[in-house]
Amino acid sequence: MKGYKKVMEFIAGMEKVILVLSTVLILILTVGNVLSRKLLHRSWSFTEELVVAVFVLITLVAAALACREGELVSLPLLTDRLPQKSRKPIAVIITVLSVAFTVVLFQYGLDKVLTQLENGKRTFVLNWPEWIFWSFIPIGAGCMILHFIEYCVDVCTDFQYAKKKGEV
Repeated sequence: MKGYKKVMEFIAGMEKVILVLSTVLILILTVGNVLSRKLLHRSWSFTEELVVAVFVLITLVAAALACREGELVSLPLLTDRLPQKSRKPIAVIITVLSVAFTVVLFQYGLDKVLTQLENGKRTFVLNWPEWIFWSFIPIGAGCMILHFIEYCVDVCTDFQYAKKKGEV
């Protein structure tokens, strides 16, 4: 179990690094483009294409980190009002449904990446292969799946520990 937690901590750490670097990149590109327009009267045409793609990555990685804490898994308005014994089974059910949805998102993103690889389609301004940007979807969905499972394992192992102690 310790190895599993170390791997998940490493993944979460990498996600945090990606979030920081992506946010800094968006900030630099946006401020640079504004300054370029004001001082040089020229716009950086590539910034919109790149910022939108990186923003998708930020959204999915941040959602994955939220999954790790159970933030996207539970509905506290409902689950907090349930008896203690039924909260954990409901959390497991919600987690299973969330994983099912995220698997569909992963499959859609992977299909899009494979299609873009076959077509060789490139972006308009940067002329980069589009599969690079589409790969953010299965990467983010894969991270979400891992964190949903991590959350569910944490809930279940905590439940088993409480059951052994006679608290449930």
